[in-house]
Amino acid sequence: MHFAGDDALDIKTQELQRNLIQWVKPDLIAVSGDAVTEGKAEKLGGYEKFWKKFTEPINEAQLPYAYIFGNHDANGDLDRPNIVALDDTNPLSLRKHCEGIPNTTNFIVPVYSSRNENELAANIWMFDTGSTSCEGFEHSWGCIERHQLKWYDQESKKIKEQHGSDIHHLAFLHIPIPEYKKMYNNYDIYGDSNDDLGCPFVNAGFFQHVKKNGDISGIFVGHDHMNDFGGWYDDVELVYGRKSGFNAYGDTRGAKVIKLKETVDEKGELKVTRAHYIVNENGTITLPEPLRPRQGPKKPDCKYPGKALKWETKIKRLFWDLKYAFENFVMRKWENLIF
Repeated sequence: MHFAGDDALDIKTQELQRNLIQWVKPDLIAVSGDAVTEGKAEKLGGYEKFWKKFTEPINEAQLPYAYIFGNHDANGDLDRPNIVALDDTNPLSLRKHCEGIPNTTNFIVPVYSSRNENELAANIWMFDTGSTSCEGFEHSWGCIERHQLKWYDQESKKIKEQHGSDIHHLAFLHIPIPEYKKMYNNYDIYGDSNDDLGCPFVNAGFFQHVKKNGDISGIFVGHDHMNDFGGWYDDVELVYGRKSGFNAYGDTRGAKVIKLKETVDEKGELKVTRAHYIVNENGTITLPEPLRPRQGPKKPDCKYPGKALKWETKIKRLFWDLKYAFENFVMRKWENLIF
């Protein structure tokens, strides 16, 4: 949404928020980062002023929301722990009510069955992908780092032990993982790509942990304002959301709507399926198209824009890629052995 720019555009963003809430009538709002452009906010009254703006339509509707940081949220007068503390003051924010890494926006939102309030039907993972730099590589967008992967593995194991394996898992993060580039370049997709693909310069391993844990079946990201494409990579759906604000580049706005549906099979076991679509700024709906080959050239290697790469960085990247390939091979062959 990128609040903190032109006041008139902030008002238009709030109007769009209210319209989307009225049209969709959601049960939960997931804010996948860059709610506030903190660098500008610091000069215009501070982060809290614009946090109040982006939460105002949500408060009016009295809807629970789950908020993770993007690369712009914490670049000003408040750092990540202080923003978490501020957001925890809102009773509608789910962060403080959920299991997570303390003082961060890495947390899980359990969704219980409508037929039994003690039966877990779905689980929503919220991950903070940081701002810039990934695993020591400065020429990179942020990523899900090793300590977060350890937390994910532990929580995934705990959920299986308590609720079994037949739970519908989704993940929200801001910066796309490198597998988005692999999917776009090599597999059929739906939707449009009118933007660069700003993924990390190196692969920190999140997707291989998703496959090892065998739980998350859909990943939803933001970051690149004019991308809304999606598709399947190794049996996991990788999807872009839809930009919702007026104070940033890109002329397409709206929201990605995800619907989870409960059914009970002939054995009496609960099954959850999902569908998603885009509600556009004018209220029209865009359904996912059939999968098709990409249109246009392949996406180039991911790196932080405007940074020239030194030869030392390229060599370091080569060794990282070899290490990642080896770990991925080992993890696929011996799932209980983790480096």
